[in-house]
Amino acid sequence: MKTLKTLKILLIKMSFLGLAFQGCAGGTKTKKSYPTAIGTAVSLTAQEEEVNNLSQELSQIVEIRLNEINKKEATSFSKTLNYCDISGLKDSQNSGDMQKITTTTNYQSCKSDNNIQNGNTIMTYEETDEDGKFPKALKLQAQNDYNFNNIKLKEGATVTCKNIRYKSDQSLESMVILINGTIEYNTTTYTLEDHQEIINF
Repeated sequence: MKTLKTLKILLIKMSFLGLAFQGCAGGTKTKKSYPTAIGTAVSLTAQEEEVNNLSQELSQIVEIRLNEINKKEATSFSKTLNYCDISGLKDSQNSGDMQKITTTTNYQSCKSDNNIQNGNTIMTYEETDEDGKFPKALKLQAQNDYNFNNIKLKEGATVTCKNIRYKSDQSLESMVILINGTIEYNTTTYTLEDHQEIINF
């Protein structure tokens, strides 16, 4: 009889102990943390969006330069002076070798159908084919202030393009663009350090 009583007490204690571990329904719940989405779902600030637009505009400069390189019959290492499509002059000179070509260009109020350019640039491109065309890497530097439409690359500003890819028709497909230096765009001045974006054409 005593053992039956002891057994009942033991069962009652175990029931209370189980409730103690389980907790009450109205008690505090543990807080769950969820990963935050990063990427296209995150809204951009106005300045970040403006810098993205700037990257797109700078990629147009590179696209024009690449198209000029890729349309040449052959790479010449002599100095050339050309009239621009509408008005102004452009003189440029290539140096280096077929593995790494450097082009120094001076634009003097150079106007064409879609753009206006003024100032001096140094462009180095490499990883070309045997004709010095279709480079896979390119660096454009403002030798002094260089204007392209509503963009001004201040002296020393650089636009570096890596992993330049071409489509089967030899038009541009994509590139990684890296921007450094001070740039004026739409009357706002940006000082960028290793600002990187992937540009798709």
